[in-house]
Amino acid sequence: MMTSGLYETDLLRWSEEQANLLRAGRLDELDIGNLLEELEDMGREQKVALQSLLRQILIHLLKLQCSPATAPRGKWVDELIEFRAQAQTRLEEAPSLKHYADDLFEKAWRQARRGAAKSFEAYGETGEIPGSCPFSLQQCLDDDYIPAKP
Repeated sequence: MMTSGLYETDLLRWSEEQANLLRAGRLDELDIGNLLEELEDMGREQKVALQSLLRQILIHLLKLQCSPATAPRGKWVDELIEFRAQAQTRLEEAPSLKHYADDLFEKAWRQARRGAAKSFEAYGETGEIPGSCPFSLQQCLDDDYIPAKP
């Protein structure tokens, strides 16, 4: 089967074949077009993953700051700790993500604001969410920062 056909039907097998061709130095047999596409997708996925983690961090910070609820606060803090650890790991493993962090943070804020509002609505809460982000990127990633209860 041609490698580009294999790309369409069995991505795992295709990627293993491409790795073997690279190791063997058989560069003329590589599926260059699809390799480039996969490499670009890998970079996009790194950005999407960090933006998703920033969104989750912001939602939890908003819940902690704006929600009058008391019972779930411990769970929110535990989840916040986990999301921060995952975000910090991504930034350590791919330091160039730092160049995109401010833009990803802005996008994450817009999503987090809507997400927190929907969450408050679903639980019948009246927490007021600020129009502009009350947190900095540094606060989002700071293990010691927990917003005060309303």
